Amino acid sequence: MEAIIIADNRERTSGIPEILAEKKIHVSMKQLVTGDYIINDEIVIERKTSSDFVQSIINGRLFNQCARLRKTMMTPLIIVEGNPYKTRHDINPKAIKGALLSVSLRWQIPIIRSSGREDTVELIIMALNQHNNPPVFISGRATVLRKKQNQMHFFIQGLPGVGPALAQRLLAHFGTIEQMVLADTKTLENVEGIGKTKATKLYDLFRSRS
Repeated sequence: MEAIIIADNRERTSGIPEILAEKKIHVSMKQLVTGDYIINDEIVIERKTSSDFVQSIINGRLFNQCARLRKTMMTPLIIVEGNPYKTRHDINPKAIKGALLSVSLRWQIPIIRSSGREDTVELIIMALNQHNNPPVFISGRATVLRKKQNQMHFFIQGLPGVGPALAQRLLAHFGTIEQMVLADTKTLENVEGIGKTKATKLYDLFRSRS
């Protein structure tokens, strides 16, 4: 498979697209709506310096970006360059830990730290190679199934009162959207995080007319 990486135009100043090109990786520059790098239309990467990462926590931008990354239907990844605990920002370290945990657990987006742009380039190339050459135990069918699961997860997450974590539990419990929609309130209540009130609201929503 030909390697295709799309880099956001604003990433030119980072020097990373140039380094990728020097390593014989084809990079196409484009104005991206979400993310800084897209690999083969399957992986979307948001690159942040440690200072920018902490600033995005302070101004609340981080979780909006997480939401946009999830909406792409691609596999998301956040790369943080440098140590977020050592920046010029005055912030409690617990707030940084909490944000890291929230992104990883609630939004289910992995965060990888790099030492600098050269290390970031290496991570992008490794992500590209792993995508193009998956382990032998991961088949093409598995990739298709994973993409469908991401689409179902995004659909369920859009329901009122359902966040990423609850959407994952609903999908794991019912297996398909059809089974979830057909479930009665008692069955919906069996899912952790769904009480009687939320189960009733979902049940009524699935059976409401336009």
